Amino acid sequence: MASTTPSKIVVLKKDSIGAEVTDLQYILKARSCDPGTIDGKFGPATVEAVKKFQKSKNLLADGIVGSKTWVAMDYRGGWADNQPGNFLRAGDKGDAVLQMQKSLISMGKNLGAPDGVFGAKTKAVVIELQKSGERCSNIEGVVGPLTLGGIGAC
Repeated sequence: MASTTPSKIVVLKKDSIGAEVTDLQYILKARSCDPGTIDGKFGPATVEAVKKFQKSKNLLADGIVGSKTWVAMDYRGGWADNQPGNFLRAGDKGDAVLQMQKSLISMGKNLGAPDGVFGAKTKAVVIELQKSGERCSNIEGVVGPLTLGGIGAC
């Protein structure tokens, strides 16, 4: 199945909100750059944590999370299409979704036949996975490196 969802890098900056910010905050915390409350809101504490992380990696410390910062987060193989900063969500289609579905099925998750379409059933299974065990990613069904790596654990 050819990918029908274009790979797009999620760029996060001050005032961004959502599941990707939640995952970023967990990653920063794991990288000893405390973003404060993990709440999915890219506020002042998250900006400072991003700048601290960027400085530690000799990147421009502008507080904006783009491709270079995502790459520096170092989650090899834990990104959709192996593209740092690319998240999967409901409505996406293609090989990355198909591979994720196959991984979920190999874990014993009941998705039905894998079809490469991130539909309601796939989202429900992803949320179930994200809620299980120790919370270390968003629980909204958006799949980034923390979920893909945990289609595994944190």
